[in-house]
Amino acid sequence: MLITLLDIYFLTKSMLREPKRADTSTSTILISVSASLVFCLSALVINYPVLQFPGQIVLHDLGKVIALLPYPFILWALLCLKDCLTIIPEAHSVVARGVYKYSRHPLYMCYIVWAIANMMMFPSWPMLAISIGHIVLLVMRFKREEDLLLATFPEYLDYYSKTGLIGKWRFTFLVGE
Repeated sequence: MLITLLDIYFLTKSMLREPKRADTSTSTILISVSASLVFCLSALVINYPVLQFPGQIVLHDLGKVIALLPYPFILWALLCLKDCLTIIPEAHSVVARGVYKYSRHPLYMCYIVWAIANMMMFPSWPMLAISIGHIVLLVMRFKREEDLLLATFPEYLDYYSKTGLIGKWRFTFLVGE
C-alpha cells in the first residue's frame, strides 16, 4: 500500500515538472502503457488452471519468497527518483544516488523479478505468456529510456558505462549492451 501511495504521489509531482526531453512517439507510449497494464493482466489469470509437474509446491513456495524481495528496493528507488518517476520515458535528470549507484534500472529489475515470481507461483500457460510479455515490454521500455537519457545528458554515458542493470552485471544476452 505504501509503495502504491508513493507511486501516485511521485507520478503526480513529476507531471508538474517540465522534462528536458520526453519520448512521446506512439510506439513508446504504447510500450510504456502496456508495460504498466500487462502486470495487471497477470491478476486475471492467477486462478487459471495450474500446470501440474513434480516439484510444483517447492517452486510455488520459492516464488512467494522471491516475490517479497523487491519491496525494499522499490521503496528505496522511489525515494531516490522522487519527481523523476514517470509513465513514459522523460529526461528530468540523471539519478545516480542511492540504489541507482548499483543499478541503472532498479524498478524495472524489480518488476522483472515479480514477473518471474508470478510464473513460479502460478504456473499456467497464460501466466507464462503474460509474464514473458511483461519482461519483453519492460526491456523495450528501459532501452528507450536509456536512449533518451544518453541523448539528453552527456554525463549519462559515464554513469551508463560504470553501472550495470544490477551492479556490474550487464545482461548482454538480454539487452545487447
